[in-house]
Amino acid sequence: MSGRGKTVKMSVTLPGELAGEVRALVSQGEVSSFFTEAVEHYLAFRRQKKALEASYGAWTDESHTDLGTPADSSAFVRDIRSADRERRERLHGDSAK
Repeated sequence: MSGRGKTVKMSVTLPGELAGEVRALVSQGEVSSFFTEAVEHYLAFRRQKKALEASYGAWTDESHTDLGTPADSSAFVRDIRSADRERRERLHGDSAK
């Protein structure tokens, strides 16, 4: 399990076909861990989806006219990577590329 502390026993009802798939994949002693992991993944997905929906429209073409073409975007990414490499070399003497 996730190690989040105190556990709570819950009862859920599943469609028979879905319950059968779970039983076929997971041994009896691992069902709770399986569902804990599945719910953790799904909750992370839902949180990410909510954040993406909340931020939709934050980036507009008008506010980033310097990135109008794929070539502009590629140059922007190259510049960021180059600056990051230079900073890493300056701070750590690292010459990794």
